[in-house]
Amino acid sequence: MNLSALAALVQVQLRLYLRNRKALMIHLAMPILIAAFFGSLFGGKGGDMPTHVKVALVDEDRSELSQAVMTALAADAALEARRLARDEAQDLVRQGKLPAALVLPAGFGDSASRALLSGHKAQAEILYDPSDAITLNLLRGLLAQYAMRETLTRSFSGTAGRERLAETLQSLDRAQGLPTEHREHLKGLFTHLQALQSEPQAAGAAASAASGPAALGQALSLPYELKEEALSAGHSGYNGYAHSFGGMGVQFVLMLGVELGVGLLLARRGGLWQRLRAAPLSRATLLGGHFISTTLIASGVLALVMLAGMALFGVRLHGSAPGLALIVLAYGFFTAGFGLLLAAIGGSPEATRGLAIMASLMMVMLGGAWVPSFVFPRWLQDLTLFVPVRWAVDGLDAMTWRGLGLDAAWPAVAVLMGSAALMVLLAVWRFRWEE
Repeated sequence: MNLSALAALVQVQLRLYLRNRKALMIHLAMPILIAAFFGSLFGGKGGDMPTHVKVALVDEDRSELSQAVMTALAADAALEARRLARDEAQDLVRQGKLPAALVLPAGFGDSASRALLSGHKAQAEILYDPSDAITLNLLRGLLAQYAMRETLTRSFSGTAGRERLAETLQSLDRAQGLPTEHREHLKGLFTHLQALQSEPQAAGAAASAASGPAALGQALSLPYELKEEALSAGHSGYNGYAHSFGGMGVQFVLMLGVELGVGLLLARRGGLWQRLRAAPLSRATLLGGHFISTTLIASGVLALVMLAGMALFGVRLHGSAPGLALIVLAYGFFTAGFGLLLAAIGGSPEATRGLAIMASLMMVMLGGAWVPSFVFPRWLQDLTLFVPVRWAVDGLDAMTWRGLGLDAAWPAVAVLMGSAALMVLLAVWRFRWEE
């Protein structure tokens, strides 16, 4: 191999690329803009993740219980609640301006308070946008939490609670078909509840304040406290911008490889390869020059995209800096191998560009560049392990928001370098001087 000719080819390719300022700006600006959009969409910086989901609350009951439930929901940090009438809430949800509305219809408070003893359940409604099932599940869970807490508090305390227990004890004596043993157990349970209700009154005003309805509600609340901890390597957790800048950088760098590969096909059609062959240049020198220049361009673009994320959007290198550099370089090798293979086996530039773009989009989609691969079904997560782009995206995640060390970078580097070597071998084997 003629090293001076190889160096000259690399220098020419780099100059040609850097002179094309329009393409350079597109390759840098587009991934940054799209990554900023997807990063904000999927949570932004981990510590600043939005929690206030906009919903409407409709209280048609106006009872003590329904108002307590609505107040608790409005105070929850997960929601940004608006008190509206049913018609207005329906219109906003139907138009897509609100994702969901909770409606507590008339009679909810009385029915819910009696449901624990009578078995006749109260009714509540959630009106939701069918495109946003996440808000539906969030609102469903919060309603269950607060409705249960407030219902327990009011069903077994105060004058109304004593009256309901008395009614239930009387109804047990009139119940038909209830085994005697079960009736006696239930009567014993409700009698003990009556005794618990009477304790605050017998103990005086101070005791009433300490062990009245609030204390009873606490005693009958959920039997656990939930501790939530985001596990990552010594920092605050998931960063949507870090993933998006890695994913969009990977996607547009791969598109860059497609364009460079198609450019080689256009050069072959114009007879440039034949003229270079007459120089004379060996096959290894010609392909090696394009491979090295494409590797440098692709690695440089991906590095600049990641640096833009760090400078403008708070992406942080919580893992290994050498690991990140190795993954960026390895992905440059992979992109160069992909472009070289296109140039070697492609037919017409037009047909090759269409097929290559489709293949690239499939790889970046399955590789988790658009959305994190952990949201994929399990079978698809296993399948995408055969996609080299998946290793690049996961490797960039590991070095940024996951905060993993250099050892976590080696598998991604090995897969990308191995894939690049395979594509280069295929390109050398299928290389043709003429179209």
